[in-house]
Amino acid sequence: MTIAYAGAPGAFAHEAAIAFAPGRVAIPVVDFAAVAEAVAAGAAELGVLPVRNSRAGEVPGVAALLGDARVAVVEERALPVRVHLLALPGVALDEVVMIASHPVALAQCAEHLVELGIATEEASNTAVAAAALDRRDRAVLASEAAAAAYGLAVLKRDMHDHPDNATSFALIRKAGV
Repeated sequence: MTIAYAGAPGAFAHEAAIAFAPGRVAIPVVDFAAVAEAVAAGAAELGVLPVRNSRAGEVPGVAALLGDARVAVVEERALPVRVHLLALPGVALDEVVMIASHPVALAQCAEHLVELGIATEEASNTAVAAAALDRRDRAVLASEAAAAAYGLAVLKRDMHDHPDNATSFALIRKAGV
């Protein structure tokens, strides 16, 4: 029994896949479209897609994927999302000149990012950004699970602007099944 999610281990979608389908094998794929395609093609029995964040709004492109007649939404539920600032071990905040993350995570942390005054860049996924982090002058916004998965240190906890930050995820299956 399998469930596809976008990103890499430690992604918020990975956490959602585990919450939605405990005991199933979670399969990482490259992006949201690949989740829908894996489910529609039968390569994964289920998939999980982020639909909207309580503060950042709709996740771009996901509504169109959910409208694909080849997949059906089984359930939708909101999961709390705690976004942390991560860096290589030993890096101090004043060394960081660029913060990377998924655009929705950047939006969830917009106020804190303005306070820090550090430039940002978009990444395809929070955990993918964490996995790729290899420079002392860079940091990422991602989960504590991503920090553990990739040996990163938490520079600043709870970077999200609102304590009730949550993302609604849709559990999908192949249509007609």
